[in-house]
Amino acid sequence: MKKNNIKTFTPISAVAAVFGLAASSAYAQTTPVFEYNFPASWNGTGTVITDVSAGGNNGHTVGTLALDAAVPPGALAGTQSILTTAGAALTTANALLNNTSIFTAGGFTYNLSFMWNGTDSTSFGHTQKLLDYAGTESLQLVTTSGSASLQMTFANDLGAESTAVSTTVLPNTWYHVQLSFDATSMVGGDVTGTAIMQVNGGPLLLGNATKGTYGDTLNRPIGVGQLGANFGYLVGFKGDIYDPSVSLGASLVPEPSTLALGAVGGLGMVFLRRRKA
Repeated sequence: MKKNNIKTFTPISAVAAVFGLAASSAYAQTTPVFEYNFPASWNGTGTVITDVSAGGNNGHTVGTLALDAAVPPGALAGTQSILTTAGAALTTANALLNNTSIFTAGGFTYNLSFMWNGTDSTSFGHTQKLLDYAGTESLQLVTTSGSASLQMTFANDLGAESTAVSTTVLPNTWYHVQLSFDATSMVGGDVTGTAIMQVNGGPLLLGNATKGTYGDTLNRPIGVGQLGANFGYLVGFKGDIYDPSVSLGASLVPEPSTLALGAVGGLGMVFLRRRKA
């Protein structure tokens, strides 16, 4: 039987430690791209997944997607998760996080809760996709036996990926993740900014990131629980996903004027500002 535990603290990776911790969280208004809530978006029959947000970006099922009664602590009564061990979801529309839209909006945000079942994927470099734009900008797991690295990766113009922030997660444990990309500049089509990850409302993990143009040229969808491409079920997440959403705009925004990296154990403190809508 699955243990519906929720962690209040997750270990910080060496990648995130370079950029330090945040003193507090700040939230800003964003524009929804989609939000899929179950069973409201999909009741287990048919292939259409309905966007319950104002974004209007419906999706469709891939492979053998299933509903699951396992939900994170505090979930609304009657809601369910999707079990993505053999199927997943893709947006019908493509290029929803293109660089022009992202820079105009000031960034993008991924949001979801998940519980990994502990399966160590031996293919695709042990990678399992949670939310994935075109196979490039990906909130994902890289698994081992007994634990996994939760990562946010960005691709350059040639498709080479780098990890901006990461932390360690455990199997059979619920995690809520909010990942924002605060876009600050656009040069030659590339968007540069800061990736900000918050897990279970804990410390904020920050890293420099650049979103290249490669994902946009592929003209692919966003994947929920798998690779964001119309290749069938591929690079799937082995577990449950609850209430996934993507928005334009960064909900977590660092305050540049008060950014100060300290020398206490290699960690610093980052103060955040509240971005005006």
